[in-house]
Order: sequence, then structure tokens, then C-alpha cells
Amino acid sequence: MKLQVLSMTGEMAGEVEAPKAFSEKVRKDLIIRAVRSELSKTFQPKAPLKVAGLQTSAEYIGVKDAYRTMKNRGTSRLPHEKFPKGRYGRVRMVPFAVTGRRAHPPKVEKILVEKMNKKEYRKALDSAIAASANAELVRLRTGGEYKVPYVVVDDVESLKKTKDVIKMLESLGLLKEVEKSERSRKRITGVRKKRLARAYKVRKSVLFVVSKECSLLNSAASIAGAKAVKVEDLKVSDLAPGGLPGRLVVWSKGAISKLGELNANN
Repeated sequence: MKLQVLSMTGEMAGEVEAPKAFSEKVRKDLIIRAVRSELSKTFQPKAPLKVAGLQTSAEYIGVKDAYRTMKNRGTSRLPHEKFPKGRYGRVRMVPFAVTGRRAHPPKVEKILVEKMNKKEYRKALDSAIAASANAELVRLRTGGEYKVPYVVVDDVESLKKTKDVIKMLESLGLLKEVEKSERSRKRITGVRKKRLARAYKVRKSVLFVVSKECSLLNSAASIAGAKAVKVEDLKVSDLAPGGLPGRLVVWSKGAISKLGELNANN
């Protein structure tokens, strides 16, 4: 299968052989599993201090005639704080007490990472690439009609200014995706803003895939919702954010050739 190569002005500039990944069957179940597996690797083990809620003088003494006993006192038979002269204070230690221990706290031993076989992950990646070249899946995700896949000449990798990248997207008819992302910009509020490094939530727009380290990796980073990535660093979550396949992707001609080499080696 041949793919059309476009110039940065949107004109026909040649053809390139499509890698086998573009003809792969779209497996949404594998894509979701791969995204979940990638996300699970970012989780950090956590647990409270083992003696949290237990660092107290509280003790329950149930022997009837013992010193500090709580039997036959008309009070709850639970661990209370010890006070001088045999007196006792608040209930402590038990889960339902103020400053008591947690009943079922998270444990560092819990398995957080969802593992995935290498061949299975490769299958999911090829499936996500095929989904990005499927016009129907791209329409379902973006809401627009696009003639995917978009393959552009290697000159795109040398763009140093963001305004030049935006001009190229306008020539290809993809600028409305960026405008959608700009309109979707929403401030993160509440407890989430303490947990996240970013201050705003923005809808994903265009993904640029390049063949090597180049200036486009920086110039595309300022575009709302856009991202540029080298083809060997391509992940399933880049092509299908949130597990939903069909992201709009712009490939450089060199990235397509390199993807074909990677597919041939695997």
C-alpha cells in the first residue's frame, strides 16, 4: 500500500510505502490494556506509618478487680488514654476513634503495575497506528472529517518556530483541531490541583511523529494539545490517549521509513 506524501503547503509531493502496522487489525481491547499498563507504571507505592494511631498510652484492662479496670464502670470497654491516679480519658487506637488507626490502609506490598507481554504490547501499538489511519475512528474521536494518514516531507522536522508549525497545520486543514483544544482549556481546581503538576486541562489535538531528534520536538510543544515524539519513543498512550483510538497524527516521511524498518526487525 502506498501513502501520499504532502508538502508543507498541502500539495502532492510523492509517495512512500506504508509499513505493515497501517494494515493491522484494530484491537480496542489491547489498546485499552496497553494504556492502562503504561499508566500503572507511574503509580507510586504508598502506605501510612505502621504505628500510626497506635502511639498512645491507651489500653483496655478487662479484669474486674485490676487497677484501671473498665469493667462495671458504666462506660465503653475500649482502650482509653491513661491519666494519673487511675483515671482514663478518650477512646484511642480503634479505627472509629478520633486519631485512631485506619481500618484498611493502603499497603506498599500491593501490586500496582499491570504487566503486559512485549509481543502483546507491540500488537497494541500497531493496532493504535492502524486506528490513526482509519478515517472513521478518527472522525469518532475528533468529530471532523480528515483524509488520514497525513505524511509530510522531512522539511517539517526542521521547523524552529511555533508560528511556522501552525501555518503548516492551516495549509493541511488541521488547524481547527488546535482551536478546539484552545477552547477546551480549563483550570484544574480543588484537591486535584495539589496532586497534579499542571494548572490547566487541555484536550488532545495533533500528534507529530518524527524520525530523529529535531527542532520540531520543541516548536510543537507550545501548541495547545499537541505533542511531538520520535518514532522509536512512540507509545500507545500517545496514539490513543485515555484508551480511545483514532488520534490525528502527522507523520514525517522519514518517520514512516523508520517505522517500516522497526516493523521489519520485530
